[in-house]
Amino acid sequence: MKINTDVKRILPFTFLFVIIWFSLANAGQWQPKPSHREKRNFNADWLFYRGDFADDVAKNWTFADSNWQTVHLPHFPKVTPLRHPWRLPDNQGINWYRKHFNMAEKYKGRKIFVEFEAADQVADVWINSAHLVTHIGSYLPFTVDITEHVKFGGDNVLAVKVDNHDNRDIPVYGNWISYGGLYRDAYLQITDRLYITDAVYANKTAGGGVFVTYPLVTDSLAQIKIQTHVLNENQKSKKCKIKTHLIDADQRLVATVEDNTIIKAGEDFTFNQLVDLTDFHLWHPNHPYLYTLHSEIYDGKKLVDSYQTRIGIRRIDFTHDGGFTINGERLVFMGTNRVQDYPYVAWAFPNSAQRRDALLLKEGGFQYVRTSHNAQDPSFLDACDELGILVMDCIPGFQFIGGEKFREHSFQNMRDTIRRDRNHPSLILWELSLNETDYDSTFAQRALQIGHAEFPGDQCFVAGWKFPSIYDVFIRATQHGARNYSEKTPLVISEYGHWDYGEGNSTSDVERRDGEAAMLVQAMNHRESLNLNRGLPFLCGDGLWVGLDFQTYPSGVIDYFRIPKFSYYFYQSQRDPKLMFDGIDSGPMVFIANYWTENSPRTVTVFSNCDRVDLFLNEEFVASQPPDTGAVANNLLHPPFTFANIFWSTGELKAIGYISDKEAASHMRRTPGEAVAIEINFDLQGDAIANGEDMFFAYAKIVDANGTLVADAKTTVSFQFQVRGSGFLVSPGLVEAEAGIATALIRTTRPGQILVKAEAAGLKAGMASMNSIGEHVNDRTWKDARQIRETHEK
Repeated sequence: MKINTDVKRILPFTFLFVIIWFSLANAGQWQPKPSHREKRNFNADWLFYRGDFADDVAKNWTFADSNWQTVHLPHFPKVTPLRHPWRLPDNQGINWYRKHFNMAEKYKGRKIFVEFEAADQVADVWINSAHLVTHIGSYLPFTVDITEHVKFGGDNVLAVKVDNHDNRDIPVYGNWISYGGLYRDAYLQITDRLYITDAVYANKTAGGGVFVTYPLVTDSLAQIKIQTHVLNENQKSKKCKIKTHLIDADQRLVATVEDNTIIKAGEDFTFNQLVDLTDFHLWHPNHPYLYTLHSEIYDGKKLVDSYQTRIGIRRIDFTHDGGFTINGERLVFMGTNRVQDYPYVAWAFPNSAQRRDALLLKEGGFQYVRTSHNAQDPSFLDACDELGILVMDCIPGFQFIGGEKFREHSFQNMRDTIRRDRNHPSLILWELSLNETDYDSTFAQRALQIGHAEFPGDQCFVAGWKFPSIYDVFIRATQHGARNYSEKTPLVISEYGHWDYGEGNSTSDVERRDGEAAMLVQAMNHRESLNLNRGLPFLCGDGLWVGLDFQTYPSGVIDYFRIPKFSYYFYQSQRDPKLMFDGIDSGPMVFIANYWTENSPRTVTVFSNCDRVDLFLNEEFVASQPPDTGAVANNLLHPPFTFANIFWSTGELKAIGYISDKEAASHMRRTPGEAVAIEINFDLQGDAIANGEDMFFAYAKIVDANGTLVADAKTTVSFQFQVRGSGFLVSPGLVEAEAGIATALIRTTRPGQILVKAEAAGLKAGMASMNSIGEHVNDRTWKDARQIRETHEK
């Protein structure tokens, strides 16, 4: 290739300019030193057996387990039917897991831990025949120190027996849910013998790990208190130095503090450091700014451990008269309850799906989540931090309280929940009560004491559904009289919109297959309930029951397959049209809650956060409407728009929303014709991760010749999904369509292409493909990947 002489002359200067530009662009970016700590994903290549053995199977290191099933965590012991009762009797039982692994000689002399994010519900752990721990409880993490039992350079066998039979000593015995198994992630952690501890494993009141609080936050000053617990398990004293770096969202160094001390052999020490900032960003649901703390531990001059903690600077308060405030501003938060449940795999769904749930809720306008009725996956809370969703963290407990052992286990759940989640800026409330359970005042007083002991200062708010004079915040469902509340303790409505409308036969229990009229009833129930809530001058916030469907309970505004119902868009319309978030569906919106078929309601309901909506039929103007008024809408931020008695004609119905007389958003419905084909979409953000645990939905939509969804397609139509390549079907091969969409659940295996084909009699088959990539190439944050998922029916 020839290069022009003038070009040759300028090329060196061009390269120099690029180098200088790149250096300036990255000036000030902080780069962490290589960590001496290793945290490995420990999910792959477990061996599984469902059923009981004598414990000598675990003790026998050489036990022949080659005929056991090879599985990947998170693991579901058995595929669950789509619609089933609260407690499936055949889900109870014993599940055995064994993992063979090798530890290199270079790790001799270091600390080695295995961390389990959860096991349902009693877990016994052995390694190489040594029994190390029995952990009780279904939802919280536990760590096993295997240091003294590891064989280096040879085969090690880790065995876990998980028993989820009913046990009256364990919250949540009674009328809640249990599926069994190791249903969350596991990690292998390797550290120096001088190291930062894990907060739950350390089991220290208001201690262990890294604990960050904010003693003072004003417009001009933010104080960050950093408490770091370090343990010396060497056989001699160590001169320990800690350096803590505060890094902003642009990876720039904001502050560094360091301290020194001598820690004797076998002893621990808690460093207390204070950072004062005069130039800072606050965390708020509308601008969820996050910092990262990098904690470095030195043995003399040698870096031996490092640890990262993500934080957000904010200050909150709850009062009866002033409601909930964050950074000095009142916010009546609009939220929902979330049950950790997924089709076919129960609780064992991956971090990517947990995050997609949070994104769906954020895009639906929800600012708050109650984690009903247990602590949920850490990745869900991480997503709430990133997206700006407030959280009330709940301990397990539902309609049952046992004896002394039950109470002690419940109290330990309180401690472990706070220790695990205390640094999340999204966490504003700790629900330390047993939901709809007749516990006594002694239990409530002990819960309050534990909460404030574990989280000292004025930023801990403990909530309970009984004894408002004891708790910091009272939580009450509307069916239990929340709107008639007359105490002076701040109020959060824990549940509404369901039981009030028919109790066990609630008209708010609606599936998409039930059609437009039923979904509109649900949406109007929610509109009425939210409007009543917002009429309470002392309300801090509320939580709809529920955000997402679970089991046989279609109470959500999003169905089991994560497809929105009409009511989802009612809540979406309550969001602020001026708030825009990168990579997130936000800002102005319009939604026509009508399929515009010959059988559709002639009164057309439109949900929008605009000032007015104009309606057009086949491009001809029909009507213009302001938001609804009256007793069912007078407290809403954005009431619906009702167009009564619209003349029906086949074609296109379009709604355009205006703000200050400028077009801001629009939505169109087209009358569906005869079903002719299938189209496939995937519920993903970016590529699937080929790590054996990632899962996503494939949606097969029945469409007409124009690609319009045929929402009344018969549910008896079945589909054969074919997956070739790098994934496999978790769901059955034959799937019935619901409201025109059949859904399959796919799990990844190895890197490559996943090809999905859906077929049905009389319809053109649908086919789609996507990439499944190695985890190491997807180190960008999930939030940066643009959403590919189609917002169905929108």
